[in-house]
Amino acid sequence: MLEPVYELEDVTFYYKKGRYKANDGISLTIYKGEIIGILGPNGAGKTTLIKQMIGHLAPTVGSVKFQRQEVSRNTKDVIKQIAYYSQETFALSFLKTWEAIYFTGRLKGLSKKEAKQQTDNILLRLGMEAYRNKLVSKLSGGQRRLISLGTTLIGQASVIILDEPTNELDPLKRKLVWEIIRELNCKGTTIILVTHNILEAEKVVHRVAVIDNGKLLAIDHVEKLKRRVDQRMRLEIYPHEASFQKIQDKLESFGKVELVENAKLAMLIDKHTIRPVIDLIQDEALNISQYSLLPPSLEDVYSKLQEQQRSE
Repeated sequence: MLEPVYELEDVTFYYKKGRYKANDGISLTIYKGEIIGILGPNGAGKTTLIKQMIGHLAPTVGSVKFQRQEVSRNTKDVIKQIAYYSQETFALSFLKTWEAIYFTGRLKGLSKKEAKQQTDNILLRLGMEAYRNKLVSKLSGGQRRLISLGTTLIGQASVIILDEPTNELDPLKRKLVWEIIRELNCKGTTIILVTHNILEAEKVVHRVAVIDNGKLLAIDHVEKLKRRVDQRMRLEIYPHEASFQKIQDKLESFGKVELVENAKLAMLIDKHTIRPVIDLIQDEALNISQYSLLPPSLEDVYSKLQEQQRSE
């Protein structure tokens, strides 16, 4: 039987003396040992929800329980059992990198020996060993994010909450972070991943909670969510620059077309319209260098859920 770690029931939170509803009746359960992604655009209410889960805010309405304890009434006990990686400015910038991680470990109750050992291992795993004696304030933005992650990892909490963990990181460091997340989960760590980077998150999460405008639009396993759009296929097209706009205009007669990474067009097409669309893009006059038909992605599911909410 699955063991609940977090239980959220009808969580609603108002800002600005009740004039702005940041979270609106959110109910979900997070289970021990899973990686759950909380996805949504900036301003969707993700971080506000997380702050209630760690006791920084109390719900206006509803309840947040951690291991069956009400978080708002047992904040000190909850904080001892979780680690939180936030988007906020790193508070230990006046320390050297090793000191920031080491003293965080000591504050979490580690012995000097254990804190030193874990600090050394974390710096090595993050590829930051060469910077151990450099002040955090002198590091690049991406390097500071890695040291912040290091302070989250030390102490080996059983539940880790990561808020946009790959922001400001280059592709190699982003890959490293996803590898670390997988490693932690293989050891039994429950991971709550807050992100708007749907394409990367899809590779590691077990379940997804989609939030927009403060509301929970859906929560389920990734493959089950994809089945919501399985009557459509994802078309990706790489046009030559000279014909880019012409191709986009023609494709829009079949549905919404999105620009991806400044060089690719993508759209969802119904299965019964695949043939005419393929005929169109195979027109030599359009000068398309490459195209592919793929199953729908998690990003496609997210787009569809947003469309449904706007139409309600």
